[in-house]
Amino acid sequence: MTLEKKVRAVEKNSQIFAIIGITIAALVILGVVFLDSPEELGESTVSFELPDGQYFNVTCEIADTEAERNQGLMHREDLPLGEGMLFVLDSPQTVTIWMKNTLIPLDIIFIDENNIVTNVEQADVEPAGTPDSELLRYYSERPVKWVVEINQGLAAEYGIEEGTSVIITLSV
Repeated sequence: MTLEKKVRAVEKNSQIFAIIGITIAALVILGVVFLDSPEELGESTVSFELPDGQYFNVTCEIADTEAERNQGLMHREDLPLGEGMLFVLDSPQTVTIWMKNTLIPLDIIFIDENNIVTNVEQADVEPAGTPDSELLRYYSERPVKWVVEINQGLAAEYGIEEGTSVIITLSV
């Protein structure tokens, strides 16, 4: 192979590596953009700091769109121990939740933007066919950024109450 052919081969390889490098950089940038978008969130771990300094960890499905928040845990027949649902709100706000078509009694844990529990409500299953106007409503006492729903009774069992600190880890 002549020197001229070797130089052309090196130049061609350099161009290929440059294209590959640019492609990788573009994919990384796109990956960061997509990973930051709420639609790409998978599940989360919510860790409640207990009075004894230990943590109660809950693996949560994320509800971060209006449709997902409206659906919540409706029509589900069970909720495994240690699992729940994390409602992610766009901004801190006062929240009202009902148990329409929810088949599992729940603890509803309202959490402010500083990751502190504002209040916990025990929500019972409503009888099938209850008119919307007669469904009980559960309110956050202050504006909140997060709401966690877990099996009823777990909050009391673990000492999760107003003032409990929370660590929320979102994953994709």
